[in-house]
Amino acid sequence: MESIMNSVAGYFKSSESPQLCGRHTDTFCFRSIRDRHPVTITKIIDRTFKMGCSNPDLEKDTKSVAAKLSRLKNRLQTDKELELLEGEGADMEIWNHAIKQLKPNSNTWFSAPWLFIECYMYRAIHQAFQATTSLTYPDYDTFREEKCKGLEDSLNNMSKIAALLINQTSDKPPDKLLADFIKLSLWGNRADLSILKYFDLEISDVTDAAEKDGDEMILCNHLDKVVRYLLGLQGGQVGIILDNSGYELFGDMCLAEVVLRATKVSSVTLHMKSLPWFGSDVTDYDLNFLLDSLKGSQDAALAELGNMWESRFKNRQFIKTDHMYWTSPYGFCEMKSVSPDLYSELGNYEFLFFKGDLNYRKLVNDRSWPYDTRFGVALEGFNPTKLCALRTIKSDSIVECDATRIEKILEDENKDKPFCGAYALISSNIA
Repeated sequence: MESIMNSVAGYFKSSESPQLCGRHTDTFCFRSIRDRHPVTITKIIDRTFKMGCSNPDLEKDTKSVAAKLSRLKNRLQTDKELELLEGEGADMEIWNHAIKQLKPNSNTWFSAPWLFIECYMYRAIHQAFQATTSLTYPDYDTFREEKCKGLEDSLNNMSKIAALLINQTSDKPPDKLLADFIKLSLWGNRADLSILKYFDLEISDVTDAAEKDGDEMILCNHLDKVVRYLLGLQGGQVGIILDNSGYELFGDMCLAEVVLRATKVSSVTLHMKSLPWFGSDVTDYDLNFLLDSLKGSQDAALAELGNMWESRFKNRQFIKTDHMYWTSPYGFCEMKSVSPDLYSELGNYEFLFFKGDLNYRKLVNDRSWPYDTRFGVALEGFNPTKLCALRTIKSDSIVECDATRIEKILEDENKDKPFCGAYALISSNIA
């Protein structure tokens, strides 16, 4: 623990490219803190209050949660200092030490790094529920109902993909097979419940993106060298650091299946979150819910996949795990010092896929890098193994792209539209 604490002070490394924060009022970051985050908290308060009204046995706990989250929202909207977290948790000491390390002029909701305060918000939401007697995780997850509904709304599209995976993959060359399912996994990242709500979109608006959106929407595209690298592996394991549950998780597991079929890789490990996170991130419950939904489906292809994947978990061709670093406030450039056990574990993989916007932000430390900065440079020394980020763009940090094109997109589009997941990145540190 002491070595971890000594390294936390380095969280805010000096850089010519500062971390994004709410002081930058012309950014999606600012509008997210001002508009999106209060709405997220309000919806949880409303949902919790209604639950208490319908169940008197929960009234005391729901009132407690509502009061704590109302206070959290008020402090956010009035730009107060971040408070220390109270309660129990294996990560509590690390979190509170990190909060204390915030500089006096960078320790409020709009002045602290956005990556920090957004993670702090979800950690504080979790703590409000953990302080109750009847609404604690894993038995209760305030986002669970929406996540389950998101999966159910995606079943028609998932059925089509399952049929393709079962019936047609043997006819495709391995490179084409890998490329197609990497892009399926990529565009599945659009199915982010918090972003869909902000842009008033439905799951059905994005689940066919892989079919409609062409490569011209991928602003950084290292797909070819990722495919070549994977096909050249002579064994070992691949890891996928997951993002959203539901449709995206299904696409990620399809990618894992294809990696096993098309390469000499022996196993794929799925890295989940250890607590409810960012509205729709994958927890152990969400993964099990997906498998149970597939196995119990009346659709033959979905049921076959569900049973096949259950067998892969039993024989450890698929492995699932979590780690509290994934729900910490740190960028990944700090992992070697803050969590050397996880950094060492990641070094055992032949290749890693990092899914989604938050993982990308943590890879590049959520800095306002010049758009043409090399991805490897933006990693700031995070290099446990060869890796690839699959991300649809939902925030400001973007690297290794044509700066002129990015600036034109930002100029021509509605101010927030470029951040709805319509554009994507396939970014790798493969030379």
